[in-house]
Amino acid sequence: MAKDDSIAADPGAGANRIVGLDGLRGLMTIFVIVSHYFGEVPHGIAALDLGWIAVKMFFVLSGFLVGRLILEKMDCANFFLVFYVRRACRTLPVYFFCVTIVFLCMRLLGTPKWMVVEAEFPLWSYFSFTQNFFIIAANNFGPHWLSPTWTLSVEEQFYLFAPAIFVFAPRRLLLPICCFAAAFALILRLVVFEGGVVSPMGALVMLPGNADSLFAGMAAAVLFKTDGIDWKRHETRLRLVPVVTLLAALLLQLADGEKGGLLSTFGFFFIAVGCAAFILCIVNGTPEARRFESATLRFFGATSYSVYLTHLAVLGMMHGFLLGDRPDIADARQVAVTFAALPVAVFVGWVFTRIVEEPITAYGRSWRWSAEKREEKLPELAGV
Repeated sequence: MAKDDSIAADPGAGANRIVGLDGLRGLMTIFVIVSHYFGEVPHGIAALDLGWIAVKMFFVLSGFLVGRLILEKMDCANFFLVFYVRRACRTLPVYFFCVTIVFLCMRLLGTPKWMVVEAEFPLWSYFSFTQNFFIIAANNFGPHWLSPTWTLSVEEQFYLFAPAIFVFAPRRLLLPICCFAAAFALILRLVVFEGGVVSPMGALVMLPGNADSLFAGMAAAVLFKTDGIDWKRHETRLRLVPVVTLLAALLLQLADGEKGGLLSTFGFFFIAVGCAAFILCIVNGTPEARRFESATLRFFGATSYSVYLTHLAVLGMMHGFLLGDRPDIADARQVAVTFAALPVAVFVGWVFTRIVEEPITAYGRSWRWSAEKREEKLPELAGV
């Protein structure tokens, strides 16, 4: 169990870090907050309901970063050990901490009318990342303050097998595998939303229904790490892909009206492809990349995880304590409280990031990748 003090050994931190992706994560965090605070409330502004796009980008970004890391380090003899130690330190402690704090707040406050709890899920379901199964059973997201955590359950389930796919599959098959997984998700949603085989909730909150986003990111990582691609030559077309796919998704949304089936089936796929192309634009240094290197966006990117986990609880408690009602922007008082909740949510997320997330993540990054290659162990094992 080799450990080191060099954080730069992690491609996610140090010389190999792509700063623009931190800014992109920060912008998506702002999208989520704006959507939940001003778009997805009873009298919200529909044009500000951008959270679903941000969630898709988060999935694609996770797929890209994990895929890139695997491709760079999968030959290390201790790859699986170090990968999962680092993943655990990066994602689990602050998640458990934030979920526990929010859960305790809900328990201490009881169930006032301003706390939106359509169904109660046990704490262990959040700790085991199985809350998406409870969401399907109840056909709702349960306690509203913890509703964003379903996306994390999808990602954690993805992390369980994604490394094995990349490590043991032949390199030439990685891109076809990613394309097959994305196509499978599209077909699954088509069967669910158009065929009515099972509850639509199952396709929305489970890993198979979101595989196109995660594997679109991994496909982008494969392309990024493939030698011989002249990205400069394809730059114009690459920059057009996000625009075209976003317009296609918006047209589907307009054509679909209240049903949502076309958007959820094909629109999500288009957005996944567009997000993957946009990430490739940033990592290849197109003009878009510079816009995401601002200190403000990078700050939101650095605190995004804790803010994402706690921002709904902050908004809910401020509206509940000050106005005695659930969050909304129907009158001046509600708008004022919602605006006041913005800096509070950011501050809470920043504090949790500093006291929990950063120290434990730094410890995880101290686990060094072995210089010994996996292939070098095979003769020794064969001779045992």
